[in-house]
Amino acid sequence: MTAFGIETHRSFVNTWECDLNNHLNVQFYWKRFGDALQIYSQASGQEQLRWTDRHVRYHGELSNASDPIIHSAQVDDPGTIAHVMTNSVTGELSATAVDRCASGSVINTDLVFDFPEGAHPRSLPADTLLPIDTEQVIKNGTGLISHLSVVMPNECDLSGSLSDQHHIARFSDAASHFWHHMGVSTAWMGENGCGSVAVEMKATRHNPVPAGTIVQVVTWLDQISSKVLTFRHQVSDLTTGQPLYSGAVAALLMDLTTRRAVKLPEVISDRV
Repeated sequence: MTAFGIETHRSFVNTWECDLNNHLNVQFYWKRFGDALQIYSQASGQEQLRWTDRHVRYHGELSNASDPIIHSAQVDDPGTIAHVMTNSVTGELSATAVDRCASGSVINTDLVFDFPEGAHPRSLPADTLLPIDTEQVIKNGTGLISHLSVVMPNECDLSGSLSDQHHIARFSDAASHFWHHMGVSTAWMGENGCGSVAVEMKATRHNPVPAGTIVQVVTWLDQISSKVLTFRHQVSDLTTGQPLYSGAVAALLMDLTTRRAVKLPEVISDRV
């Protein structure tokens, strides 16, 4: 037992898990948080918990050969499990996640912790995300079809539905198309020594996503400030049109030398 919860994950960051910015790709944060929720369920002697809404904040970079650990606990919010990921060598906070679990989940109330510092939403809504009419955002030019793929069996978890990692892998793949839509291409980032970085992210599940599902992701602009761009994703079954899950991302451009956020270029303002 530590100051927060119980240890639910301990791992190592591999080179192949890192992105173009040379830090852990967001999909592998989500894989680790998925492992943590499963291990927390087992360690606390209860049924397997399943999140319906997950909110993640990224506080510090994890580079190749980092050693992250996660501690998890029920917090003073019914049906909610929070996770705190730190660098086990430096002790620095790497990321936090808040899982709001499916209605009817049995959660042990014997040990409840205060909400961890830094885990509260900052740039994204705390409420669950609701599906919208994505045709409208495509027509008005704020959005685009950013990803199309087929869900494979090896992308699914033990329940037979899309795993935590592969929910967010599709957001990660879609993001590049959205930045390009906003006027900031991968080539522009390379020429300017920048990389796109998510600082906050959330997802809300609407329906299961089994193997064989053809998924379409529509991404659109939500808000913009001098340094932070927030955008939304909606993932649907291309065959039936049924919404599968929704996402929101707060992102920025980072100078890859100083590792600090830079002002968004004027080309983005021209697209709004």
